[in-house]
Amino acid sequence: MKTLILKRKQIIIFILTLTLCAAIVINWYYTGRGNVPSGPKKSEESQNLGEAKQVSKNEKTGETSTDITYFTNAKLKRDAELDETKEMLTDIIKSKDSGEAAIADAREKLDKIIDNGKLQVDTENIIAAKLNCDCLVILGADSAEIMIPETKLDDTAAIQIKEIILSKTSLSAEKISIIGVKNVVEN
Repeated sequence: MKTLILKRKQIIIFILTLTLCAAIVINWYYTGRGNVPSGPKKSEESQNLGEAKQVSKNEKTGETSTDITYFTNAKLKRDAELDETKEMLTDIIKSKDSGEAAIADAREKLDKIIDNGKLQVDTENIIAAKLNCDCLVILGADSAEIMIPETKLDDTAAIQIKEIILSKTSLSAEKISIIGVKNVVEN
């Protein structure tokens, strides 16, 4: 009886070992036959840590490109300008030489800039979700400009964008401009 139990255990261990070996061989075959990357490659271009780059995959060739899209570049420029303006207003608020009227005016402008920035980002996110594309929203005091890839711009998209802007702002439909951007790298 003991020899029968011992043989069953040996058969089970043998089958499990064989299965493990087969899994290792299959994994090795499908993952590049043991090619191990040699670590990070040095690039000829200098790279800044934290630099934003858009990576997109070319569907036909399978190649990826690291071009910064029009929208990403425009958003970075807009954010840099807003940060500079916020810094100037903050300096006015913190300055001991500023009068009460200047401080109150600077606080009011800073609050408007922050609220407008949040509204722009929220609106961009809603449009991007509805149209499945990147976009840029610029909200002024009495106008709104929305830029989307020209390939995504049609009557339905224009109506959806106007509805979103009308629901988020107090602007009239005549004050909303929708611009199709040509030759942009899409995600």
